[in-house]
Amino acid sequence: MADRTRTTRLSRVLATTAAGALAATGLTACGGSGSSSNTLVVAEWTNAAAVQETQAIDAAFEKAHPGVKVKLETAPTTAGAWPALQSSLLASKNVDVLAQFAQAPADYPPAYTKTQPSGTAALVANGQFLDLSSQPFMKRFDLSTQQFTMGYKGGIYGVTTAEYVNNSGLFYKKDLLAKYGLSVPTTFDQFINDLKVLKSKGVSPVFVAGKDGYQSIIWFGIYNQLLMQDKPASDANSIWVQRDQQFWQGQQNWNSAVYQEAAQRYEEVMSYIEPDAGGVPAQTAPGVWASNANDYPFLVDGSYDGNTIAQANPSLQFGFFAVPGTDNASWNRPDLAPDLTWTVPKWAKHQTLALEYLDFFTQQSNYAAWLKATGSVSTEPAVPTPTLGWTDWLTAHASQGFIGTTLPWLPPSAGNGNPAGGPTLTNTKPFGSQSLTSALDQSAKAYTAAVKP
Repeated sequence: MADRTRTTRLSRVLATTAAGALAATGLTACGGSGSSSNTLVVAEWTNAAAVQETQAIDAAFEKAHPGVKVKLETAPTTAGAWPALQSSLLASKNVDVLAQFAQAPADYPPAYTKTQPSGTAALVANGQFLDLSSQPFMKRFDLSTQQFTMGYKGGIYGVTTAEYVNNSGLFYKKDLLAKYGLSVPTTFDQFINDLKVLKSKGVSPVFVAGKDGYQSIIWFGIYNQLLMQDKPASDANSIWVQRDQQFWQGQQNWNSAVYQEAAQRYEEVMSYIEPDAGGVPAQTAPGVWASNANDYPFLVDGSYDGNTIAQANPSLQFGFFAVPGTDNASWNRPDLAPDLTWTVPKWAKHQTLALEYLDFFTQQSNYAAWLKATGSVSTEPAVPTPTLGWTDWLTAHASQGFIGTTLPWLPPSAGNGNPAGGPTLTNTKPFGSQSLTSALDQSAKAYTAAVKP
């Protein structure tokens, strides 16, 4: 469930919870405060597996807290549905536990940019959420990660419970690769060679939800790998901040050499996508890909959809890896996306109960069940990332990944749709008529104009 204020956020169909979900997932129900009749409002975006497991945790929480009812509000992240729900809940002050996308230090631009934080970062900076840094349940987490994702001026304003690979994410069908004598590619040249072989065999190599912009997973994944190159993962934040500073100061721009190289590689991959990709929506893409076992060897998607694919076709043998965007195998690491982060608004009607809920959610047995259901990388050191049928590569390589980002600091004048924020890939070939090189030049000019004093 990664942040699509930076890329296109994916939506999944809301799944209902079976009556026996609590017993099936092995959730623990520890004693609680026994509040009188209260309704705890929890809100998160729609992801079938995540919502279903959250509902199971909610049922266990209600059992442990007689008289408490958990009301789960959800909305998909496409077509503006989730932002609309969130805005409504914030305006009415009718939410107690609110999911947010994880942030990063770069989301708080320095004063010299005269640019204010936006989105979740603005809510944090404006004091809308409780500081959770002193809460006992935070001891279950790696505090450096939590400070990175939701830290601001010494406080920690949310607890990040999910981490996925979004940018750079690719699923693959093991049987199809084996059929044609191919293995998981480790370099860009090998990847392109595999695509050529597969196309020569009469299959469409790459399936992508082009209608909702999932091609950005390839674009961002490649250029983030090129930007990181041989740097240690721990340097990621300093590299992104340096990139932002260089953009702002005119030392780097969208048509700089690294983005030109990424564009050339992106366009090569796009030449192997299915012909009708522009009409494929994100909501149905995982299921369609899973049902076509003899075609579409690769699917462009984030790791959060792994369990959705497994449910759509339980017999499908598939795996997941990061697109190898460079010619050096050691540079082709997964681009990690800290994701679902629980926050408690300062004005929440049931703050104490909300904190009890977060403590309950993050208890090891409950959290482990949630991880298994969602396929998330664990953010609790004591709870291992689950080993599932499709996570073999991810389990082996997630620790080598880096926390990624995509956009430089943008001034207030660069609102939604302004090319200063980078090219709109649905307008570039093969989805539109514009070349990506031309789009990069357009974005560079727009960015320069936007930051010009």
